[in-house]
Amino acid sequence: MKKILLVGIGAAMLLFTGCSQKTPEVDMTKNKQQKVENADTTVSNINGVNSEQSVNNTNTNTNDINYKIAQLEQEAKIIHFDFDKYNIREDQKPLVSKDADLANSDAAKDFSIKLEGNCDEWGSDEYNYALGLKRAKSVKSSLTALGVDANRLMIISYGKSNPVCTEHNKACWAKNRRVEFKFLP
Repeated sequence: MKKILLVGIGAAMLLFTGCSQKTPEVDMTKNKQQKVENADTTVSNINGVNSEQSVNNTNTNTNDINYKIAQLEQEAKIIHFDFDKYNIREDQKPLVSKDADLANSDAAKDFSIKLEGNCDEWGSDEYNYALGLKRAKSVKSSLTALGVDANRLMIISYGKSNPVCTEHNKACWAKNRRVEFKFLP
């Protein structure tokens, strides 16, 4: 009787605990957004600007920043990888060099850069998260070797959860094996 009770309690515990939610691994070296928000609030309070003027100025600044970010992201090159690889291909090295030049330009010097590692649909979730992270790290290493400040770079892996193409063919899978650049204030 005790064994049945213990087995029942154990089964109930397993049933109610379930599986944990997976979250992407993130390497954030600094949080510039919070600093910008705190600086805006402090400047408004020091200068005695009323809250309505401060909101209007913040909206204008936000629109300008968003426009600059959109321009930079259009110029940034996507780095593609071979199946099950995280080393940068020879044909992708000039693109990494262009991205390093863009990151070091005056237009981008005030922004942090998030490197997003992505994979195709093959392999387990865990494997693809790890592979996406390795891809982002290899691009980060190349950028720092080309003179980009490592403190401005952060990496994240989306594994196979962020496809740009959902067809089931080689051309589509090749598009999903990539590292993308996102600029952050």
